[in-house]
Amino acid sequence: MDYGVLSSLALICLAAGLTLYLTSKSLARRARSYQAGMQSLLQLGAQGLDPLDIPPAAWPLLAAGGWQHLQLSGDWFGYLVESEWGTKPEQPLKRGLKASTPRAFRLSIGNDVLLVMTLSHGAVRGEGRMFAEQMAKVFVLLLESALRVRTEAISVAMAERARLTLYLQHDMRNLAQWVGWVCADFNDCDQPEGLLIAARRLQQNAPLARERANRLVAQLGNNPTNQQSTLLDLRLAVENAAHLAGVQVTLSGQAQAWIAPALLARSLDNLFSNLAPNWRSPNAPKPVLELRTVPDGPFKLAMAELRFFSPWPDAQARIEPVRLFEPFASGRPGGLGLGLYQARKSLQEANGDLSAEVDSVGITFVLTIPDRPLPASGAAN
Repeated sequence: MDYGVLSSLALICLAAGLTLYLTSKSLARRARSYQAGMQSLLQLGAQGLDPLDIPPAAWPLLAAGGWQHLQLSGDWFGYLVESEWGTKPEQPLKRGLKASTPRAFRLSIGNDVLLVMTLSHGAVRGEGRMFAEQMAKVFVLLLESALRVRTEAISVAMAERARLTLYLQHDMRNLAQWVGWVCADFNDCDQPEGLLIAARRLQQNAPLARERANRLVAQLGNNPTNQQSTLLDLRLAVENAAHLAGVQVTLSGQAQAWIAPALLARSLDNLFSNLAPNWRSPNAPKPVLELRTVPDGPFKLAMAELRFFSPWPDAQARIEPVRLFEPFASGRPGGLGLGLYQARKSLQEANGDLSAEVDSVGITFVLTIPDRPLPASGAAN
């Protein structure tokens, strides 16, 4: 073979190898650059940015990846969003050249959010466009994740607001029921002596009723009452709640409870308001309530316990035992079915509980509440 041909082949091979080497070096450098861009995008997700703050924060990284224009438009909770970054690529003027096709992404969350993003790249194809496409997908996933987190947080907040609304609805019903009892007491008086007794009873209950009313006003005004636990005289709290419900009780024993005052008041008010019609009947036996402290055990802490029995008033007012604490299950016509549910939930928030033993003649209720602060690892309040 001619020496010139061999020299030419050697030069061609050398040029091809050098080209491959330079191309591989360029691809490696570009891959490292895009990898760094990907990591920076992922770091944005850990910053807890508002969804609408993510596009401007991510744009420098997208631009470094070759994207020339980003447009964001749509509806954000009823507000028209319209923003753009970069400049749109110019259309090719020469015939035969192909324009780069923009990428469009649509994000929607229920009826609240509908966003359309359009990304335009200068390259039609090639490794630069391929890397940029992957960056765009990461960016869209990042924004979609932030949207999901935001809407889930809103859903949780709405659910919590609904729960508080139900609590307030029943608290207002309890207060209205107390007003009805007061009116009935005065209406049934046909002698001056009876009016005086009813007036004295109202005077005794007025501070308790005012405290409950102030708590309702605070909660309705988005100013919730203090939920910090404190050491309370459980006997005094039970006597106050029974007195407010217009019920005369026989109470034995002593106990102290570690619970937020508002939680204890809500639990006892709901419990006694539900049972007061049973006890206010002239022929019904007066309730006997027993207080005691259950000492520490191998696997449990000391608890204050309140136990008492309530008879069934009549056949129509009975409820299946399995539905006793179920929300919206009521044995009385017009009942909301929330009283016993809320009484139990309030005690559980304080690491206590409310249970019941049901038989053919009535229900035995047992309230348990911590009688001291819980260890730091188990304290809920």
